[in-house]
Amino acid sequence: MGEVIAADKMRKKIAAAKPISNEVAKRPVVEFDAQGMPIIHHDNGKLPEILDGIELAFSLSPKLNIYRYSGRLARIHQAVKSDDENVPRPAGPVVVHPVESAHAVELVGLAAKQFKYDARTNADRPCNCPRSTADSFLARQHWPLLPDLTGFIEAPLLAPDGRIIDQPGYDAASGLFCAFGQITGYIRPPSKPTRSQALKAYERLRAMFDGFPFVDAADQVALVAGIITALLRRVLPAAPLFAITAPSPGTGKTLLCETLAIVATDRRASVMSLGHDDAEFEKRLGGVLLAGDAVISIDNIERALRGDLLCQIATQQFVRLRPLGGSGMLNVPTHALLVATGNNLAIIGDLKRRVLMVRLDAHTERPEQRSFDRNHLDEIKAQRGAIITDALTIVGAYLAACEPKISGLYDYGGFEAWDRLVRRPLAWLDLPDPLLAAESLRDQDPDLEAMRVLFSAWRASNHLALGPCTAADVVLTSDGDHELREALQVVCSEKINSRRLGNWLRGHRDKIVDGLQLRQVGSDGHAKVPRWKVASAVNAVNA
Repeated sequence: MGEVIAADKMRKKIAAAKPISNEVAKRPVVEFDAQGMPIIHHDNGKLPEILDGIELAFSLSPKLNIYRYSGRLARIHQAVKSDDENVPRPAGPVVVHPVESAHAVELVGLAAKQFKYDARTNADRPCNCPRSTADSFLARQHWPLLPDLTGFIEAPLLAPDGRIIDQPGYDAASGLFCAFGQITGYIRPPSKPTRSQALKAYERLRAMFDGFPFVDAADQVALVAGIITALLRRVLPAAPLFAITAPSPGTGKTLLCETLAIVATDRRASVMSLGHDDAEFEKRLGGVLLAGDAVISIDNIERALRGDLLCQIATQQFVRLRPLGGSGMLNVPTHALLVATGNNLAIIGDLKRRVLMVRLDAHTERPEQRSFDRNHLDEIKAQRGAIITDALTIVGAYLAACEPKISGLYDYGGFEAWDRLVRRPLAWLDLPDPLLAAESLRDQDPDLEAMRVLFSAWRASNHLALGPCTAADVVLTSDGDHELREALQVVCSEKINSRRLGNWLRGHRDKIVDGLQLRQVGSDGHAKVPRWKVASAVNAVNA
C-alpha cells in the first residue's frame, strides 16, 4: 500500500513540474563566452555530450597540465612537501598526481563555466560539476583529445634522434613535460660537436670528482655514464641500475648519489630503504614510480640486492602495477634512475647483469674523518648548467660522427638504446668500458660461487665422474667425500637432503661456470627421477 502512495506522489510531482522549454532542450551542451571560455550546460539526458564537453574544456586549458598517464588522468604539479612519509622527498619536487573524482569536480570548474537549468525559475543557474558526472568522466579511461604524458624532466636532454629538448613546457614529440626554466651556466651544445670538444667535456666532468677515492679509471668512467644516464633516462626504454659501493661508511657513496639527483633535478634524491620485507619494498617502489620521481635512491643496503621488480624496471619500458588502494592494474613507465648504495654491496641473481657499478675505497679505517677543501654538493649545484652542457656534448659528438663502431666492444643485450647513447660515446673517446667495474659482481655472487664449488667437487669425485646419477646418489656419495659434502652444505643451506639438492639442480640446469656445465641426462628408469652429470661445456651436449 505504501508503495502505491509513494508512486502516486511521484506522478503528481512530475505533473506539477514545469517542462523544459524547447529552446533549452535543443541547445548545444557546450557553448563559448565572448572570451572563449567554454560553457557547459548540465542538462538531463545529455551525459555523453557533457562528458565530451568536459574533455574539450580540459584540452583547451593547457595551464591546468592535465594529461593521460599510465591509463588514467593525471596532473603535473610541484609539491610543497613530501606526500609519503615512507619516501622522504626534498621540498618542491615535481610529481605526477592522479586525478581523483573530487579533484576532477574542481578542475572542471577551472576549465569551464557550468550551468544547470532550474525549472522553478525557467532559467539557468551556476552550478558545480556533479560528482556522478566526474565519476563517469574518469571511468571512460579514454580521452583522445588530451595529450599523452610519458614523464617530466627538470633538465635539458638529448633525444635518440639527436634533437635537444630544452624548452620549458610540454614537448609533444616526446610526450615529456619540461619542468624547468633558465638554468644558470647551461649553454645549448653545438649542433655537431667534435671529438675534441667531447674529450674536453669529459675531462671537465672527471675533474669535478678528483677528491673521491675511485678504485680505478673504469669507476670514474662509470660515474660519468651515470650522469649521462640521469639526464637521458626519460627517453631510454631501459637502463641499468646504478650501484655505488665501498668497504666502509663515510667514503662518499651518498654524495655521488646526490650528485646524480642534483644534476637531473636540482634537488637531492627521493630516498627509500630496502628493509627486510621484499613485498613491502616492492609496494613502496611501485608508488614512487607512479609519482614519476626521476631519481630513486635505495640507501644503505645491508643485505643482498635482488628481486623480479628491480630486474623488470631495469630492462622493461613499462611494468604492470596495482596502485595502493586500487583494484585495477596500470602500465607504469619505468624511466627512473635507480641508485643503490651500500657497504660491500652484494647484488645477486639476474640483477647483477643489469648493474652499472662504481667502487670507492679510501684505504683508511675511518674514511669519514677525511677533510676536504670544498663542499662538493654546493659546487655541483653551482656548476649544474655546465655539467649538463658537457654531458650532452659527449653524446652529441658521437651521434654527429655517425656512431662509429667500437672495436672489441660487445653488445649489451636488452639495453640497446643505453648502449648507443651512453656507453659507446664514452668508449669512442678511448675510455675504459663503464661496465668493467660491474664485472666484479660475478665473482662476488654467492650463487655463482656455490656452482663453482659443487661442479668442481662433482668432477673430482671418483664415483660421480663415472656417469649420470640422481640427487640421492650425490647425497649418498658425499658421506665419504669431505669436499663434496662441504659443497652440498652450501647449496642445500646446511641441511643436506635429496629433495633440496634436486630442486637446486633443476634451478641450475644447463648453466656454465669455469667451463663446466650441469646437464640433465635422462631419468632413472624405475623411479623416473632425473639423472644429472657435470661435464665440460664443450662436450656437455653429447654427454
